[in-house]
Amino acid sequence: MAAFLEYLSMAGAGSVNDDPLWADDSLAEPLSRGWNMPRYSLLPPSALHAGTNTLWFKAVGYDLYSSGLGGVHIGPPDEIRPLYEREWLLRRVFPQVNLIISITLGCFFLVVWLLRRNEQAYGWYALTSLAWLLFGLNSVVATPWPFATTHGWSTWITLIFTIYCSAFSMFAWRFGDQRFPRLEKALWITTGAVCAALLALGPVQPKIVFYLVAVGYAGVFVGTCVQFQLHALRTRRPEHLFLAACMLSFLVAVTHDMLAFLRIIDDVHGYTAATAPLMMIGMALVLAWSFTTTLGRVERFNRELAEHVDQARRELTLTLGRQHELEVANARLSERLQISHDLHDGLGSSLVRSIVMAEKGDAALPPQHYVSVLKSLRDDLRQVLDQSFGAVPATVASPADWIAPLRRRFGELFDEQGVRCAWKIAPAWPSKPETAHLLALTRFLEEALTNVIKHSRAGAIAVTLTDAGHGALALSVEDDGTGFDVALADRSMAGIGLRSMRARIARLGGRLEIESDASGTRLRARLPAITHFSG
Repeated sequence: MAAFLEYLSMAGAGSVNDDPLWADDSLAEPLSRGWNMPRYSLLPPSALHAGTNTLWFKAVGYDLYSSGLGGVHIGPPDEIRPLYEREWLLRRVFPQVNLIISITLGCFFLVVWLLRRNEQAYGWYALTSLAWLLFGLNSVVATPWPFATTHGWSTWITLIFTIYCSAFSMFAWRFGDQRFPRLEKALWITTGAVCAALLALGPVQPKIVFYLVAVGYAGVFVGTCVQFQLHALRTRRPEHLFLAACMLSFLVAVTHDMLAFLRIIDDVHGYTAATAPLMMIGMALVLAWSFTTTLGRVERFNRELAEHVDQARRELTLTLGRQHELEVANARLSERLQISHDLHDGLGSSLVRSIVMAEKGDAALPPQHYVSVLKSLRDDLRQVLDQSFGAVPATVASPADWIAPLRRRFGELFDEQGVRCAWKIAPAWPSKPETAHLLALTRFLEEALTNVIKHSRAGAIAVTLTDAGHGALALSVEDDGTGFDVALADRSMAGIGLRSMRARIARLGGRLEIESDASGTRLRARLPAITHFSG
C-alpha cells in the first residue's frame, strides 16, 4: 500500500499506527517551508497489523496562511504513484522552470537595457522578471533561511509581490508607448508606503492587512492587463496584440488563483505556476520582436544614410573640382594682374624716367647713356620675371641700404629736372623685414615717385621713412606740385597707379592716405610690424 498527501501547510509529519513515515526538519519556529511539497510514502508491512490501522498526519502552521491538509490518497502503488508524479510536476517542476526562465530572460533584457537606456520597456521587464524570481522562491525554497520566522517570509513575499505588480504595470505602459505621470507617481508612492507599513508591522501583521495588500495589488495587475487589452485593440499594432493575448492567458490563471486564495472556489491547485513560463516566454518574444524590428529600422536608416553620404561625397567631389578650376583661373588672373602692376610700377617708371631724360636733354646723349638705360630696363624686367616665378630679392641690413638704388636712380632724374629732393630715412628697421615685403615697398615707392615726375610739375619732394612705434613703419611722399582730384582719379582709368599702390599697402596690412590740392600731394602709408605683414 502507498499513501500520498497533496500538500501540508506549513510543516508536519506523518506516521502509520505508531511508526513514523516522514517528518519535516523543523516543526517549531522557524518552521520548515514544506507547504508546496507533495508527500508520498510506501506503507511498510511491518508497521501494519490485522484489524484497524491508523494513518496520522500532523500539521503545524498559522491560520493566517491557510494552514491545513490537502487531499489524502491511499491505495496500491501503481495507482497512487501517477497521482503523486502529477502533483510533483505542478507544485515543484513548473515553479523551478518558471524561475529559470525568469532569471535567464531578466538578465538578458537587463543587459539590453543597460546598452540601450532609452528603451525603458526593457528595463521595466528586467525588474519585473527579478521581482517574479524573488516571489517565486516562495514556491521552491524548503528552508526558512534567511528569516527567523514564518512571518518574516510572509512579509518579504508580500513586499516583493507589490513591487512585481507595480513594475509589471510600468512595463506594460512603456511597451504600449503610454505615459500616465500622475498615476505612475501615485502607484510608486503607494507601493513605498505599503512596503514601509509591512516592515513596521512585522510579526504582528493582522490578517486583514495581508489580505488587503494581496487582493489590492492583484487588482492592480488585473487592471493593467485589462487596460492593455483595450489599448491593443485601439492601436492594432501586431506586437501589442500579441502581448495582449499573452496577458489574457495569464489573466485567467491569476483570476482563478485569487478566487481560490480567497476560498471563493474550492480548488487547491494554482494555475499561475503552470502558465507563468508561457507568459514570460511570450513577453520575451514580444520584446525580441520589437528589438529586431528596431534593429531593422536602424539598418535601413544606416543604408539610407550610407547612400546619402555617397551622394554627398560625389557632389562634394564635383564641387571641389569646380572650386579647383575657379581657383586655378583666379590664380592665373592674379598672376596677370601682378605682372601688369609690376610692369607698370617697375619697368613703366624706368621707361618714363628714360623718356624724360631724353626729352629734357639739350644735346645728343652719348651711346654709353643709352646702354645704361637699356641695362636699367633689363634689370627691371628681370626683377618682374623673378617675382612672377617666386624669386625675391635678398634682404638688406638697413633702410638706407634698401632705398639706396631708388635714391640713386630717381635722384639723378630729379637733379636733371631741377627738382629738390629730401630723403629722411630711419637708421634701422623697427622689425626685421621679409624679402617679399621689401619688393612691395620698392614697387610702391617707384610708383609714387614716377607719378611725381609724370604729373605733378613739382619743384620739391620729400621722402620720409620713420619708426612709428611698436614695430610699425611710416612711409610718406610729399611734393609741392599742382595736385589732382583724388576721387576722380580713383574712378577713372587714369587711376590705375593709385589703385595699385593702395592694393600693395593693403597686402602689407597697412593703410594708405592720399591728400592732394593746389599746394601739392601727400601720400602717407602706415604699416604694422613688418614681421606681422599679411603679404
